Amino acid sequence: MLFNGETGVIQAMTDTEVVIQFSKKDACDSCGLKVVCAPGKESERSLTLPYSGEFSIGQPVQIQEMSNLELHLSLVQFGLPMLAFLVGMILVYMVSGDSQIPREFLAFLGGLIGLAISYFGAKKLVQNIVDTIPEKYLRVVPYE
Repeated sequence: MLFNGETGVIQAMTDTEVVIQFSKKDACDSCGLKVVCAPGKESERSLTLPYSGEFSIGQPVQIQEMSNLELHLSLVQFGLPMLAFLVGMILVYMVSGDSQIPREFLAFLGGLIGLAISYFGAKKLVQNIVDTIPEKYLRVVPYE
């Protein structure tokens, strides 16, 4: 999981958000989900999350994942384009009648059009997920 169970130290605070600093792990170099963390120059990364409760700067905290973020992102990034490609192919294949161009080629073009349309839908959905990551997917708790 992305941050589940990781511990860090509160680096900065505002009235509604905390900046948590983590030490960089080896997995950071090959991570494909660098959506929410920002690797720093000093082998450290940080995460800004909303919080409720009593926290202080320098306090060790732990991140808990409340929902499966990676599954949601994977479904949007891979499932939606595949579904749009298949739907585009099937619709164009069923609708295309007799023409000089083979039906299979037209169906493939329909799939590509569906894939292109899914780009905008997937982009919008991923942006919505990224915008709601702190509120819906991650929670800050004191380190025990």
